[in-house]
Amino acid sequence: VVMRAFLVICLLIAVAFANECPDVPVVSPFDVASYLGVWYEIATTPTSEITFERDCYCTRANYTLQNDGTVLVQNSCNIGGVDGQVDIANGTAIIEDPTEPAKLSVTFGGHVYAPYWIIINDDYENAVVWSCANILGIDFDYMWVLSRHNTMSSATYAKLTAEAQELTGYDVSRLDLTTQSGC
Repeated sequence: VVMRAFLVICLLIAVAFANECPDVPVVSPFDVASYLGVWYEIATTPTSEITFERDCYCTRANYTLQNDGTVLVQNSCNIGGVDGQVDIANGTAIIEDPTEPAKLSVTFGGHVYAPYWIIINDDYENAVVWSCANILGIDFDYMWVLSRHNTMSSATYAKLTAEAQELTGYDVSRLDLTTQSGC
């Protein structure tokens, strides 16, 4: 019985450490001031859609630099359809390491911060953001394809997502396009 319990504990520890989030490089150099403003979500992971973006259309984010050096994050979407009521979630982003300003940490309340890493920056017009957190051996990964415009050419989308898949190992065919038409 003791040996069986020991083996189960060893197996649980191995599983917990086997599924670590990939060490994904971020954009460098990166200028936070140039990243500020409105971004439209072009696509996201299914995980986003079943959690904090449930029933969202016309999803967008606005980033504003605060006096204390943090970034105000205002995520908004229309609930239920393109003409639905606007829902806004306010958060705060911080740069924990000034040598890697594209590695932000974001909270939407409390003291729990999630990674928000800009892994692709297409001249501050298009971007891909990656977030991965390992909780009890399970990776929770999120990806957002963003643009300054509410549309993106299929060629640009294909280029960005192919590069994102190469960097993260995430199967980008799983990404869901965000409804932006008619917003």
